[in-house]
Amino acid sequence: MLQARHFPMPIGKMRLFISIFMAFVSGFFIYFGSTYFGWLTLTRVIYFLFGVTAGVLLGVVETRIVIPKLVKDTEAFVWQVVPIGTALFGVPLLLVMAFFGVREYLPFALYAFFPFMTAASAASGWYFNKFEKENKVDVFMFYYGFKYWKQSNPDVSERFHHFLRDVAKKDSSQFWTQLGSSLNYIGYTNAFRDKLEEKQEIDSLTRENLIKILKTMSTFRIMTLAVFAFFMVSVATLMILLFGTGFGYFRFNFSIFDVVGPASGIIFFSFAIGVFVLMKSFQRTMSRLLANIDTSKLALST
Repeated sequence: MLQARHFPMPIGKMRLFISIFMAFVSGFFIYFGSTYFGWLTLTRVIYFLFGVTAGVLLGVVETRIVIPKLVKDTEAFVWQVVPIGTALFGVPLLLVMAFFGVREYLPFALYAFFPFMTAASAASGWYFNKFEKENKVDVFMFYYGFKYWKQSNPDVSERFHHFLRDVAKKDSSQFWTQLGSSLNYIGYTNAFRDKLEEKQEIDSLTRENLIKILKTMSTFRIMTLAVFAFFMVSVATLMILLFGTGFGYFRFNFSIFDVVGPASGIIFFSFAIGVFVLMKSFQRTMSRLLANIDTSKLALST
């Protein structure tokens, strides 16, 4: 089975998340551009409407090309999205610069590009997410684009069976690597507890040890989300400072690049270290808990 090594979340959910993130960032810049610089004019309202319309169109076109291919096959190689997206945004950008000059570059980027990216992510994310739910699959895409593939999305009963099989293997690394596949367990701890209650053939001691494993998974899920939240907020702050200074919203007595450059390195390094520490701590804790499990009591045959 293909594994989502390069894109650990289904692109439907990921793009919906990105569209929400981009909407906040876009809203911040557009608000300050309109109020602080007085950039809001009828022409720039047209930029905004164009950006939203073109973004939605690109998202719809991408899904209309990709989804039919995934219905017929497990994988799809699609190259058309790149030239279509370039034409949709690039041609109007060149026309604006030809008619209004380079001075209109930043306003066009502000009122058209950010809405374009937000709308494209929202539209494609909505259609991909709809396709995933209706067909009980997860759709992934390689980070460089072009290649898409789908994986089956098992129901809770099948996930729970795979969970018990991995417990029997006593391989703690297996639980971490499952985060990047369609069989991930981390988000199903509460559902697994319900399934555990149904399996009365599992003795009380084994049941107690399994509950400890599920609690550990839930705790580390919260910690992992906290690390990712810190990373996203930090990146958003740097983007606001960088673009805000470029647009003239902020004025400092120092070069913003002297701050953003080192800060970016610190944030990415801290994020990488945080994920590494969480992974190792998770594996050590899980190894200790798995050692207490009597695999003969897991009732895997039923």
